[in-house]
Amino acid sequence: MAKKPVSLVTSWKRVEKQVVQVLGKGAAGRRLADLEPRVVPFTAGFDPAPLLPPEYVELVTALGYRWLSTTASTLCLLPPRWRLGVSQQVGVPDRDWRDVRAEREAGTHAYGFVMFAAHDIEDLHGFAFGKSADGEALVVWEVEDSLPVSELGPFSTWLSETLAEVSAALEGVEEGDSPVEPPDLEGASLPINAKGKDPAAVFDAFPRDSKELLFNGRKLGSLPALIGEFTQLESLWVRTTGIQRVPPELGRCAKLRQLDLSFNPELTELPPELGDLASLDSINLNRTGLTTLPDSFEKLRNLTSVDLQSTPLKTVPPVLFRMPWLRALDLYWTTLPPEELDRLRSALPGCKVGVS
Repeated sequence: MAKKPVSLVTSWKRVEKQVVQVLGKGAAGRRLADLEPRVVPFTAGFDPAPLLPPEYVELVTALGYRWLSTTASTLCLLPPRWRLGVSQQVGVPDRDWRDVRAEREAGTHAYGFVMFAAHDIEDLHGFAFGKSADGEALVVWEVEDSLPVSELGPFSTWLSETLAEVSAALEGVEEGDSPVEPPDLEGASLPINAKGKDPAAVFDAFPRDSKELLFNGRKLGSLPALIGEFTQLESLWVRTTGIQRVPPELGRCAKLRQLDLSFNPELTELPPELGDLASLDSINLNRTGLTTLPDSFEKLRNLTSVDLQSTPLKTVPPVLFRMPWLRALDLYWTTLPPEELDRLRSALPGCKVGVS
């Protein structure tokens, strides 16, 4: 009598038990299903359900979003919001990324791949579901550097083979070997108590000694005054967040070095208190609505890089002429008078002034 095939759920449990026995509890775990990335690539989402095989749905329903590690690699099943956010960054074979990005920004893109598992969430290495190049069947695709590169077969076959490889890799483990660290989804997620729409609640959920806050793509609408309480902050990234105003309290963040306010076209002015950011060395104001800069910027003696690309500047902000310590000034895609640009270059001999 033929043996009943072992289910994927049972196979995963067996291999996970083996991994833990050999490499310890730090070699396997489970992600919370409601983890949500702090960075949202595109606000227009999509329904991944048509691209999720029933066998995969059955697995994550039974086990949740688990991960396994060996001494050579790690496999992490992505929770729903991470699955969606990472999939928005996956390219399309034979298509220019700029065209794909424009469609995704407009909410008109027809997604053909859903990235469901990852080794790396920075450069995007992992696995995605998509239709086979030979037909309509859903298969697993290997993703390298954000692009699906090769078909690996049906999900059931792929996972069975992958688990067998994990099991085999454990045979060569020596005493003292450590598992590869899985992607830090928790560290790159919003705290569970920051899921509301109130931007103050989002910031309030983070420790006041945070050194970096990154919310690119998340529609905050405003930068709350409590940002001034983050006195240890070194980097603030709020690109494409719909911010219309920067509160004067930001000037209290004396250790801030990097400030990215780009792609917020309704941001039309900056408070003079930003001149108190004594440690600031770069500020990105690309595609904001700014028409000038506060005179207090001349106090920023550590500021070396200013990006004012694609802003509606009609004249060079006067304060720039008084900042000879600048080393990079991006004025591409602005309509500044040529004679003013010549005077600016003379005033900033050590600065690379970029213009179109």
